[in-house]
Amino acid sequence: AAGGFYFTSDDHESLIFRSKSFADDATPAGNGIAALVFQRLGHLLAEPRYLRATERTLRAAWLSLEKYPHAHTTLLIALDELLNPTETLILRGPRDEITSWARELHKLYAPHRIVLAVPDDAEDLPPALAEKTGPSGASRGAAVAYVCKGSTCSAPIDSLGGLISKLRARV
Repeated sequence: AAGGFYFTSDDHESLIFRSKSFADDATPAGNGIAALVFQRLGHLLAEPRYLRATERTLRAAWLSLEKYPHAHTTLLIALDELLNPTETLILRGPRDEITSWARELHKLYAPHRIVLAVPDDAEDLPPALAEKTGPSGASRGAAVAYVCKGSTCSAPIDSLGGLISKLRARV
């Protein structure tokens, strides 16, 4: 309710204190990783409650973030991605073809880009991913790509060359 996540579940054995750490240590803080994951999932799945969980976590840590930003790198990355969403390329189509596309796309330097290859035969997909198919609304048996920023995606692009040209033109 107050934002952030505890280190233990609410049905864990009784503890004197349930920790809710926001600062990074030798490893990234669990709250920073959770905020980052919920933010990415919120955009990818068009799920506002995940984005709200990220916002609540960042608000709960805000005073510490302001006072000691160097100790909260993971939360700062989550904040940056919330304000400037990562570009996500969603590839749909036959497994071999989208794997080949993904391999080519990974050759392009893009530190703020995620490539997600989802084969046509994938089952039980969330609606936001299941609806990403060819222009006719049904799988056409060929690869197609969507360029997404946040929860907004482009029209399908059915050519790897066209996709690469579009990505290079924006750099």
